[in-house]
Amino acid sequence: MNRHANGGVGHYRQTMTSPPGPPPGHQPYPPPGYNPYGQYGQPPAPYPTKPSTNGFAIASLILGILGIFLLSVIFGIIALNQTKGGRQGGRGMAIAGLIISGAWVLVFAAIVVLAVVFADGTVQATNIKTGDCIAETPADGANVTRLPKVSCDEPHEGEVYAMIRVSGDTFPGQAAMRREYQQRCLSALDAYAPDAANDPDISSFLLYPSQETWDQHDRDVACIAITHDKRTGSIK
Repeated sequence: MNRHANGGVGHYRQTMTSPPGPPPGHQPYPPPGYNPYGQYGQPPAPYPTKPSTNGFAIASLILGILGIFLLSVIFGIIALNQTKGGRQGGRGMAIAGLIISGAWVLVFAAIVVLAVVFADGTVQATNIKTGDCIAETPADGANVTRLPKVSCDEPHEGEVYAMIRVSGDTFPGQAAMRREYQQRCLSALDAYAPDAANDPDISSFLLYPSQETWDQHDRDVACIAITHDKRTGSIK
């Protein structure tokens, strides 16, 4: 380094060829119009919205669970058409409603089939009425709960020709009912079918309430005309 003899500070001279740069550590200013967040006036992309759930799809699922399968199937088909292409949600609900409805149909079909297969054509003895025909009459003194009811056009042994109401609130016993209602049944046969009353091949069979059925409010004596050989048609 050169020192000046006068001891003063020397002056440096420099020719400037370009404007001075920014101070150290200072970031340059952005150019005019620059927007780091995109162009001015351009809206952001819309946020995707979830499609609404189809009302028919909801109804199909609920009705299917409740077993109202006919309406469930109808609403399910409508919902499938309305939810095509994702226009509405709930397509899965509609499909579930149809599946559940199909299960209900299978259950009811199985019940009907079982009822047909296992039905024996009998009725409760307390449910017979005048004009019913019985395929086979029970043995005398038997405890009867059901009777094989058939059409009178089919071969049968007995035909109910009268139902006589038993009076009183206390069970009188079958022996007492036999004594009291035997003659009343014979008189009723003469009124129901006069020719049958005079036919020696036709006799009367009485079906009385038991103590058990009496307690269940059974109060009728059934008068049944019977033949030894099965016949077709009514005795009238």
